[in-house]
Amino acid sequence: MTTRSQTQESHRALGRGMKAALRPMAVAALLVAAGAAGAAKTVSGPIPYRVISNCAICHGMHGASTDYNLIPRLAGQHKAYLILQLQQFRDGHRADQNGNIYMAPVAQGLTAGQIDQVASYFAAQRPRFQASGVHHAGVKAGQAIFMNGVTSEQIPACMECHAANAEGVATFPDLAGQRYRYIVQQLKYFHNGTRKNVLMNQIAKTITVPQMKEVAAYLSSL
Repeated sequence: MTTRSQTQESHRALGRGMKAALRPMAVAALLVAAGAAGAAKTVSGPIPYRVISNCAICHGMHGASTDYNLIPRLAGQHKAYLILQLQQFRDGHRADQNGNIYMAPVAQGLTAGQIDQVASYFAAQRPRFQASGVHHAGVKAGQAIFMNGVTSEQIPACMECHAANAEGVATFPDLAGQRYRYIVQQLKYFHNGTRKNVLMNQIAKTITVPQMKEVAAYLSSL
């Protein structure tokens, strides 16, 4: 004969079983919703799992983050550059503060195949990152530095590597429309050697903070 307490326990067990069964369905529904939310944008292929589980938290599902002005936009960035940066984060060769805190733990969990998938996905996103519409002082001065450099201070023209339209090529990143504060931050890292890159460390060693802000104002305005 079944007691009242046994009946209650059976109901609780049934409830736990139903929750366990429904949990995967709920996760699947969230993933479908995430995909549907970006349907208005042109994407290439399915969204990789690691983009959903890790990258989207900060960079947004399509690499066009709008919430954190120190986090770079990734949509339309060159695949070769994205692969190189993920490898450097993974191997501890890019040791700037945000890299150590946020990117290294994520990148260390990626296989070579996943790095390729993530880089391919963000490189294929359209529209590519664009100017925020926020205007900072120094755009004209920044354009002059970008296009011509500062000969008296041994600062070469940025366009020599990043192209006249600032869209770069291969492992030289696309900077047109990138976030103002992110560009300033990275130039400071290159200047003081926190972020290691032989070429950029040499270029940025004589650039002043006002000049960094001027270049960033120009690039973020494109």
